[in-house]
Amino acid sequence: MHKYYLLLLSVLLWSCTTTTGPPYAPGEALGTIEVEEGFAVELFAAEPLVQDPVAMTIDERGRVYVVEMPGYPLDTGGSGRVKLLSDTDGDGYPDTATLFAEGLTLPNGVMRWKQGVVVTDPPDVLYLEDTDADGVADVREVMLTGFALSNPQHNANTPLYGLDNWIYIANNGTISWTEKYADPFGDTGGEIFFPAEPEAPRLPPNGFDRNIRFRPDTFELQMRSGDSQFGHTFDAWGRHFLNSNSHHHYYEALAAPYLERNLSVAVGDATQTSLRGARASQVFPITVDPEHQLLTDRGVMTSACGITWYHGGLFPAPYNDNITFTAEPVHNLVHVNKVTVEGSNFVASRIREGEEFLASTDSWFRPVNFTVGPDGALYIVDYYRQIVEHPEWMDDDVVEAGILTQGTSRGRIYRIVPEGTPRPFWVNTLESMDTSERVHRLSDANGWWRMAAQRLLVSERDTAAIPLLREQLTQETQPEGRLHILWSLHGLGALRTEDIRIGLEDPHPGVRENAVRLAEMDKNGWEALAPDLLQLVNDTNAKVRYQVLTTLGLIDTDSEEILRAQEQILRRDIDDEWVQIAALLSVPSDRLLRIALSHSDNSALVEKLAGVIAREQRATTLFARVLASGDDLWWHAPVLRGIASAGSKASSSQANDLVAWMWSTRNEEVARAILALLPVTNLTADVVDEAYRLAQDPQVSLPQRLRAVRILSVAPTGPELLITLFTGEAPLDVQLEVLRGLRRRGGVEVAVHILNEWTRLTPQLRRTALETFNNAERAAILVEALESGVVSTAELSWNQRVRLMRDTPEPTRSRARALLQVTDEAHGKVVTDLVGNFESGASIFATTCASCHTRGFGPDLATVSHWPDHMLIDAIRNPSKSISSGFELWQVVTVQGDTLRGTIASETASAVRLLDDQSDTVIRRSEIESVLPMTISGMPEELVPDPQKLADLLEFLKQL
Repeated sequence: MHKYYLLLLSVLLWSCTTTTGPPYAPGEALGTIEVEEGFAVELFAAEPLVQDPVAMTIDERGRVYVVEMPGYPLDTGGSGRVKLLSDTDGDGYPDTATLFAEGLTLPNGVMRWKQGVVVTDPPDVLYLEDTDADGVADVREVMLTGFALSNPQHNANTPLYGLDNWIYIANNGTISWTEKYADPFGDTGGEIFFPAEPEAPRLPPNGFDRNIRFRPDTFELQMRSGDSQFGHTFDAWGRHFLNSNSHHHYYEALAAPYLERNLSVAVGDATQTSLRGARASQVFPITVDPEHQLLTDRGVMTSACGITWYHGGLFPAPYNDNITFTAEPVHNLVHVNKVTVEGSNFVASRIREGEEFLASTDSWFRPVNFTVGPDGALYIVDYYRQIVEHPEWMDDDVVEAGILTQGTSRGRIYRIVPEGTPRPFWVNTLESMDTSERVHRLSDANGWWRMAAQRLLVSERDTAAIPLLREQLTQETQPEGRLHILWSLHGLGALRTEDIRIGLEDPHPGVRENAVRLAEMDKNGWEALAPDLLQLVNDTNAKVRYQVLTTLGLIDTDSEEILRAQEQILRRDIDDEWVQIAALLSVPSDRLLRIALSHSDNSALVEKLAGVIAREQRATTLFARVLASGDDLWWHAPVLRGIASAGSKASSSQANDLVAWMWSTRNEEVARAILALLPVTNLTADVVDEAYRLAQDPQVSLPQRLRAVRILSVAPTGPELLITLFTGEAPLDVQLEVLRGLRRRGGVEVAVHILNEWTRLTPQLRRTALETFNNAERAAILVEALESGVVSTAELSWNQRVRLMRDTPEPTRSRARALLQVTDEAHGKVVTDLVGNFESGASIFATTCASCHTRGFGPDLATVSHWPDHMLIDAIRNPSKSISSGFELWQVVTVQGDTLRGTIASETASAVRLLDDQSDTVIRRSEIESVLPMTISGMPEELVPDPQKLADLLEFLKQL
């Protein structure tokens, strides 16, 4: 990486007055940027031409539309704007700006459409057009409405024209739990609909926080299966790539229509990360005196946005093919990834170790978005602010300091090109081209020209292009050209079955994959295309085979030929998780089970499949198959676990056989799975008596004693039998299993007995014993034990503290908080007097913090050394003051009355995935009664109450 200094007259004029920033004047700021060797950074535009820019697009006339959001983070009073930049002196750089539209709320995306632009300005998606050529929009129509006006980092944004001629909108979960900013940002959205066509399809409130796509001319509207926070992009073949603040690269692995094929399959997340390894999100900033406000990492992605696939055709290798750029404004850099295909999956890898494609020493440099221009250059939108974090996740002291909007009225756009690239002259504009020239541009090396040409042909309904397109389809040498020809014909309503057949036989796998999608839409030509489509079952490309499998799943037919084709793909690609899911959604479960059982070591697929069959009310058939199969087989445990996951239980006649099997099997997995299936009502007195005898007999093997204890844990008796087994003479594993069983039992006698035994309990037994205080009555007894000193507050885990301080009734809750709170004076002493111990802090982190922060339930705390002590202490003491985005706590109540709490790790239109510190649960939406935000962090207050232990933890955190 090297510095590139551009000495243009405009830059000199901008920077004639030097400062000791930040902030820096535009020309000075250019000198703070380092870019990959062989590339140049040019200042394309800056204040006052652009101010607070967040998005831009370039139309077919070469005009630049820039969306400005001066109101971020808190102003919803209509300060948002769209500017139109023009070059009047012919040097290739804009020198004038027209206020194209104003009075917008918090606009955040722009796309050229017809004679105007589409602008996202939640709750609306607007169409703005200038009809009298004065550079000012005199048409303002609401195309869509109903999106949430929530925290600006989570609003619907970034309209993109897709290869399939739909307009795509990135959308993300709302911050509905906010208390600080409930007035401006508490809106969770309503139904999404077309105001101009009330009878058109509507989506549920905020589209279930999913990405959406729509077609303005036909009033079509659909939810997608994934979500994206700010920004999204497509590769050359129409695959959808997404990002969020801490997860900078993932993609939609399974589209929404395929998920709806079989509602018995609960898919909690239809997206897949492209990243591999713990260091995939590491970044390498060069910032001097960086600004960091959130309790998130330094040195890893924490504000990723604006993901953009580079299609420009200008960059040299390795930056010319399968490259994505992601903005990371908190770390003042631009990250690059090389994307490769692995089976049906993608892998995004860094190109150079230990450095970024572009970075700045200026802490006010805030890249937030990109566009690839008609010249092939990468244009970087620099918001140029002191602070880009939202105050929702910020310490109150920073908010009150009045620096939230430092930098308002500043902003820059940079042009990134290979060294020696000419100025950005755009003389051969699409607007001036006739139909044949536009058709020719569909094969341009620069994706900007390809997509712009397709959009114009389709949106203008240029039917004169149809014969030209069809002729060019058989003559085009570039696969991208053939791809855009097919989709242009489709957009014009002129795609024939024969055209699709040509695509299915194309030498390039990307064209074949898209032709399969087009065949899926050709309802009338399906029978004619079936032989060609089935030929692709043996395609050499895994992505093509995967698309064939998902497409065949949508065909409503019992054709044996189609079923055999699906089976063939599954057998070949059975180790691919997404192939398994696609098969679960489309292949009849009986046939799929036969295939799965013929391949050893497919436990995950077998377990999922057994759950599907059980949900189809056919668990009895599975039980019979398992019981009739003889000795223990590899698939027994996953089948039994799958049945249990569906909530199914064994019948009375099967229960006896299962109990006998449990006693005889040497497979502990099978034994545990059987126990989960045993209905309490079918455990006879003889079974219980035998279990009790075995559990207390020291001559019986340990596995048998543990199984006996588990039987007693679900037996239709009181806790008395288990209590008698909780003695110091019993092996440790038996005592632990007894405690787990007592946790399921009611009554206060359990708590009393455990506390009577407390002094003899080892740390491991105490940790498990504390989990038995899991109801209001026992919680009150535990608090009494804490007050009397029988139990130390230091022994409480995260879960116990949460339950006692938040979930218990009064007066237990107040008594618990009085015990667990720490005075300001004590914490002040930590900061000023105590010396922390790294080893002790590491131990505290491992026992108190790691269970959440290393498995995704809490933010990754790999490095927080830049935080001053008082801010770290306050964040630990009062975590609900600054909840990191994506880690809000939710309460889910099921229709059965169960209550679950955790963070929503992901969701689809059919299921929600809930994560807590111990479990990862997928809940079908049909099983959910309510989903409510909790205005508190999952981390309890005063998690580390002892001053010395807190000092030790700080020492550890600061040296990570």
